[in-house]
Amino acid sequence: KSGFSLVMNHPACVNEITLSLNNKSARWDPALVTQSLSPCLPRGPHPLRVCRTKVLVLELLAAVCLVRGGHDIILAAFDNFKEVCGERNRFEKLMEYFRNEDTNIDFMVACMQFINIVVHSVENMNFRVFLQYEFTHLGLDQYLEVGTSIWR
Repeated sequence: KSGFSLVMNHPACVNEITLSLNNKSARWDPALVTQSLSPCLPRGPHPLRVCRTKVLVLELLAAVCLVRGGHDIILAAFDNFKEVCGERNRFEKLMEYFRNEDTNIDFMVACMQFINIVVHSVENMNFRVFLQYEFTHLGLDQYLEVGTSIWR
């Protein structure tokens, strides 16, 4: 089996990968993720590695979201993240990082790609609107409007 198949078959692994977004040192406990992923993980707390790790995590989560059944796994992982990290709203930390990492273009692009995939890979239009509202409620629209006026 490929590493991606192993991830899809172990939602707990996706939970741990998602929780790594909140890890400031970019060190993951290899015991918490499948053995197939542990050799790929960055080591050490260097700030570039931390940010690169977050980019890779978002790219992996976006890819999982596009596979049949993956969207539910990702939302469940972010529900778990909300509970473990004490968020009031799902995706709260993700939006916090997005607003605070405004000097790291790779991270901002990965965030927007992830958000776009999470929202637009849903068939049910009502659920899509609900997901859009979650991000609007967390200030995404306002942040993008302010950013657009600054970047012009």
